[in-house]
Amino acid sequence: MNNISIHVVINNCKKLFKTKLKNYDMSWKYIDNYSIIDLIIAKTIRIINIQKKGFQIVKEETIENTYMDVINYIIIIMIKLNINDNDKISYHDIIYIYTQKLEKICNIIEHKSQFEYVSLNQMLKNLLYLKNNKNKILSHELEEMAFKILYITILLYLIFKSMNINEEKNYYCKLENEL
Repeated sequence: MNNISIHVVINNCKKLFKTKLKNYDMSWKYIDNYSIIDLIIAKTIRIINIQKKGFQIVKEETIENTYMDVINYIIIIMIKLNINDNDKISYHDIIYIYTQKLEKICNIIEHKSQFEYVSLNQMLKNLLYLKNNKNKILSHELEEMAFKILYITILLYLIFKSMNINEEKNYYCKLENEL
């Protein structure tokens, strides 16, 4: 993968996260992780539907914005798993944890010589697995799965960006019928 691309993705996501953190504060602290997973599922299905249709009707949120939201939602889950809801935590502490999570995934992606197959359908299957088994999954398992989904999402976003696809162009991406 192109190192510049991964850093552009990381910086764009972090910038968006900081902006939303300033605007909404830490309201996500009070939202259940599985409610955040529902948001991620909705965003993932949105990307799949746009790619199947080859166009989008709602232009205010680009596919790129949707990928960044998914990445940030996943990291929010990972942050929530590392803090206690009752703890007072500062903006700087949140940004520090956020940065640690992104740096970890960035290092893994940068040092991989070969990448396994990833798809939106695979990502959706993992998300639905979490949703359907939420009463059986321990927090460390949730964090591992969140990390795996984050990895897949970033790779898919990098592929999307490397194809130089923007939403103003008509675009069709044939998706595998894995579901």
